Amino acid sequence: MHMKFNFHAVAAFLFLALAARAQTTAFTYQGQLNNSNAPTTGSYDFRFQIYNAGGGVVAGPLTNAPVGVTNGLFTVTLDFGTGVFDGSTRSLEIGVRSYGNTNAYTVLSPRQTLTSVPYAIQAINASNAVVLTAPLQATNLAGTIPNALLSPNVAVLTNNVIFSGGVTATNFTGNGFGLSNVPATSLIGTIPDARLSTNVALQSNPNLNFAGAVSATNFTGAGHGLTNVPGAFFWVTVAGTTSQIFPNVGYIVTNNTTPVTLTLPLSPSIGDVYKVAAVGAGGWIIAQNTNQTILAGNLSDSIGASWTARGSANHWSAVASSSDGTKLAATIGDSLNDIGLINTSTNSGTTWAGQSGSGSSGRNWSSIASSADGTRLVATVGNGVGGISGLIYTSTDSGVTWISRGSSQQWVSVASSADGMRLAAVAYGGTSPGIYTSVNGGTNWVLWDSGSFGYAVASSSDGMKLVAVIYNSQIVTSTNAGTNWVARASSQYWTAVASSADGSRLIAAVNNGQLYISSDSGTTWIANPSVSGTWTSVASSADGSRLVAVASSGSVYTSNDSGTTWAQRTDLPTASWTGVASSADGSELVLVANGNQIYTSSQGSTTTGTAGYLSGAQHTAIELIYAGNNLFLPLSNEGTIRAY
Repeated sequence: MHMKFNFHAVAAFLFLALAARAQTTAFTYQGQLNNSNAPTTGSYDFRFQIYNAGGGVVAGPLTNAPVGVTNGLFTVTLDFGTGVFDGSTRSLEIGVRSYGNTNAYTVLSPRQTLTSVPYAIQAINASNAVVLTAPLQATNLAGTIPNALLSPNVAVLTNNVIFSGGVTATNFTGNGFGLSNVPATSLIGTIPDARLSTNVALQSNPNLNFAGAVSATNFTGAGHGLTNVPGAFFWVTVAGTTSQIFPNVGYIVTNNTTPVTLTLPLSPSIGDVYKVAAVGAGGWIIAQNTNQTILAGNLSDSIGASWTARGSANHWSAVASSSDGTKLAATIGDSLNDIGLINTSTNSGTTWAGQSGSGSSGRNWSSIASSADGTRLVATVGNGVGGISGLIYTSTDSGVTWISRGSSQQWVSVASSADGMRLAAVAYGGTSPGIYTSVNGGTNWVLWDSGSFGYAVASSSDGMKLVAVIYNSQIVTSTNAGTNWVARASSQYWTAVASSADGSRLIAAVNNGQLYISSDSGTTWIANPSVSGTWTSVASSADGSRLVAVASSGSVYTSNDSGTTWAQRTDLPTASWTGVASSADGSELVLVANGNQIYTSSQGSTTTGTAGYLSGAQHTAIELIYAGNNLFLPLSNEGTIRAY
């Protein structure tokens, strides 16, 4: 059966008006269906599709069946979903067939253009003509909503914004001013030091003080100033030939063929300590930098290897030294040809000055001794062989002024304690020869060993242990400042004696004989058969390890091992040596001769700068401390260590 349909679209107004009030995307469509130009009544199947202006299907088809038609009028509800009506041109295509008919739909023509109704247009142009109460899809909005129409709770860029809750974002840009509680893992780039708390420890800050304990699995660097660090001093092994050494670290060198050169730091801190020990046969060298110096008074075995002539030629008879070797005093012993002044030096013998306060010509000075600081001096007048007698003289101002003491005797030797208060002197002849002592700086004297033709005397630093040699007799010792004396050794022509600071190590000399050593305060004596001479004077370092002996025949010998071995010094003229003195560490020596100049030898330190260094052989060790002003001091050492 062929049917011809036509219809009139009367639902345009209803479509948009209802859509404005709708709660969903569904809307009502009403039309009129005619059959052969006459309104029809019955049941029909309807199919609806939405097209765009280009003829493309936008939505549908939707099928409504059955739809009741009465006198041509019908009403259907259509729902094409969201996003269909976005303001673009849309048209509705309708297909119809009798209900239950399986034939194809008859498509009504033309398609119905969907247009706005008048009141819907007014709603677009009027701000308050229509109030939308149903949900509105944001994608259907066009243009920009003014700030004034937004809720005050909306954050806008033109305002200062404070969020009451947390803010989460995958990426922040800008300066982030005022942000707080931002996870550090969300930051990129580097935070400038100026933005960090002052409580942050910066590597560029040279002084860091932590209020609490500092824990670390490994510290590097000097560690200067650290306290309460268990095992803070570490040892490392060096097998190569060179190494830069660091403070508060010990180095064990193991090279068996080449000395290991260890260079001191350029900029050490006061109190830094350095230790070196040689296990390998190659030994070690400690190298210096510009202006650096290592004090070597207690280290070098080259003391006395080189000498410098000082002062003028004279009939020098004796010499004394302060413990540091800077203050020296020398006496003249020929009363017939010289003015008899005592000469002093305050710069280790570089320059000398005659002290007129010591008296005029006619005094034959025989001996002189000094306190440790060089302030108190004691000198004697006399001559054992020539029978010349005189007094004892003392000075408390380094030799500027002198006071006569005691009685006139043939004084030949004098000794002083470190403080210059306990003195000992021996008289070879005269009215009362013997050994004399004073406990008040020479003001009063007591004769103890009368009748002894003493030739030389020496004292410990405290003045309690004394030793004196008797010419053509024995050696006598005292442990109670001279109250009691004990004879030691055998009878010989003893001419000189010297003592260590503690009085335990002694050296004595025999005229035209050998040198004798005692390491038990004079109880036993051992002769050294390797050297002999016409000895006139001997001297000892404070520890008794460094010894010097001079002879009138021109020989000068030194020992750096407490007299076990001796070395003859050849860098000197052949002279009639009459006296020798040593600084406490043995690094400063001074010699005087009859008819020649004064000679000094100094190896108090290494050569300043890169030319200077210390060296040690296998099984030697040294410990240095930095004392400031480019100066390093030895704290301890083992074995023979040489300074250059």
